[in-house]
Amino acid sequence: MGPYERFIWREIRPGTWQRDIDEPEHFYAAVAKLHEGSGRMFFAMTGHISLTVPIAKGESLVDEEKRLENAFQQGWIRLRYEQPTIASRVEYDPATDKFIKTYRACRDHVEQASWLNTTLKPICTGLTSDEWCNSDPPAPKLPTLFILKPQSTDADDSDGLLRRDLVLRSPHDTMDGIGTLHLLNRLIVHISSAYSEVLTPKDLLCDGSESVNLSPPLRVAAAIPPTPSPDERARLQEIAAAKTTRIQERMGIEEMGIPYKQGAVVPGRHQRVEHTLSVEDTRLLLAACKANNVTVTHAFHAGIAIALRDVQDRKETSRRARYSTYLLRNERDHCLTPYNTAMYAAAVYHSSSSSILDVNMIIPSSGDEDADEVSKQKDYIRILYIMRDFYHKSRDDRNHVAIAPYLWADSISSIPEEALRSKLPPPVPPPSSLPSVSISSMGKIDTIITPTNGVLEIYNPWVTGEELRNGFGLFLGTFRDHLCLSGAFNDAWHDQDEAVSFLHRCKEIVFKGLGINF
Repeated sequence: MGPYERFIWREIRPGTWQRDIDEPEHFYAAVAKLHEGSGRMFFAMTGHISLTVPIAKGESLVDEEKRLENAFQQGWIRLRYEQPTIASRVEYDPATDKFIKTYRACRDHVEQASWLNTTLKPICTGLTSDEWCNSDPPAPKLPTLFILKPQSTDADDSDGLLRRDLVLRSPHDTMDGIGTLHLLNRLIVHISSAYSEVLTPKDLLCDGSESVNLSPPLRVAAAIPPTPSPDERARLQEIAAAKTTRIQERMGIEEMGIPYKQGAVVPGRHQRVEHTLSVEDTRLLLAACKANNVTVTHAFHAGIAIALRDVQDRKETSRRARYSTYLLRNERDHCLTPYNTAMYAAAVYHSSSSSILDVNMIIPSSGDEDADEVSKQKDYIRILYIMRDFYHKSRDDRNHVAIAPYLWADSISSIPEEALRSKLPPPVPPPSSLPSVSISSMGKIDTIITPTNGVLEIYNPWVTGEELRNGFGLFLGTFRDHLCLSGAFNDAWHDQDEAVSFLHRCKEIVFKGLGINF
C-alpha cells in the first residue's frame, strides 16, 4: 500500500466513496468544530454573483421565469456531475478517530431530487442579496446554492430583464475562495447551456460514474512527497528558528491589533461591507501602480498597515509598533494537470506564506502634530515597497508547495477529545487580544468569471469567509473595470460604520500615497 493510499477516493460500499483529509482540509474542519458552539460555521465560504437574462420577445414573464428556474436546476445537477466534490462532506469518524471526507452517489432520480431540493434553495424574502448575506443565513454541511429573487417581479418586467442573485454557501474544507469563483463560473456555463436548449433534457443521474471527478487533496494534486527532503527539513527548521527569533526581538515593540468592542465572548453575525471604485478611479489606480512597479494588492496591503496604525490610541509619548501580516498563496498553478484547471475547483488548494512580515512603524504621541503630506507619502512608499518585496519573495518561492502541508499542520487547532466523541460542542474560543487585519486578493476576476455567457450577463462577483473572530478580513477584486474593496467582520465586536470607515480610510491612504487626485 502506497504512502498516499489513504488520500485516494475508494468505494467503501456500493455508492459511497471516502478518503482521508490532508492538512489544509483538517485545519478548516478543526476550526469549524471549535466554533460549533456559536451555532455558526467558522470560515464558511460565501460566493456571490448577480445575473440578468433578457425576456424573449413574445414570451410571458411567468414562462421565462420557469425556463430560468429549470436552467438553474439543470445547471446545478450538471455541475455536480462535473465536480461531484460539491456533494461531499467532512465528518469525524469515532471508529478511526479522524476526519473523513465522504461522497454518496444517487441510487435513482428520486434520491437525486432529494439532494436537489436540499441544496438548491429559492429565496424570496424582500431583502437584497447583500442584506440577506448579512442576516445570518444558513451554513449547511453540504455546499448549497441559494437563488435570490427580487421582491417584486415588476422589477424584472420594467426593462425586459430577469434578475437573480446566486449565493453559494459551503464549508471551507470543501472549497476555497478562488475555487468558489471558478465553481460559480462553471455553474454559469451550465446554466447558460441549459437555458438555451429548446427541449428540456433528461436529468443526468449522479449514479457514481461521476466519482472519477472527485477532487484529491493538495498533497496528491501537487504531487507533494510524503516526507520532506533533507533540504526541506532544513528549511522547516529555519522557519521554526525564525519564529523564535521574532518573538525575542518583539521586546519593546508594540504589536498592533484592530480595536474592538469589549464584553462579548461569543461571536454574533458575520457581516460584509464594500467600497467599489468607479471605472475612472480604478483606471487611475492601475496606472499609478504600474508606474510604481507594484500591484493593487501591494498598494492596499500597505494602506492597511497605515490605517491600522492610525486607529491606535495615542498616548503621552510616541512608541515603536509593528504591523504583522502574512499572505495567502493560490497553489493551483503548482498542481498537476488536470488539478490545475477549473474542473477541480471544489478543493482546498492554497497555503499561507512561510514567514510573517513585520512592518515597523511609529505611533505618534497625543501631543504630536500630524505629519505633512510629503512625509506621509514617503512613509507610504516605504511600506509599499516592503510589501512588494515580501509578495515577490513568496511568489518566486517555487519550492513552497512542498512544505505547505507542514506549515498547515503547525496551525491545526487541537479539539478536546470529549467534544469529538460527544454531540456537545467544545467551548467557543475567546476573542483574540490582538485581532488582526488581513487581506485576500482575488485579482482580476474577469479572468475567472466570464462577464457574458450566452444571454446571461454577470455582475458583482465576490467571495468571503465567515468571520467569527474579532479581526477584520479584507478582500480585493476587479470585475468589469471596477475595483471592489470589501471587508468581513463580526458584529459582536465591530459595527458597520467602523468597517466602512476603515475601507474608505484605506482607499484615501492608497490614493494619496500614490499621488492620485480624487
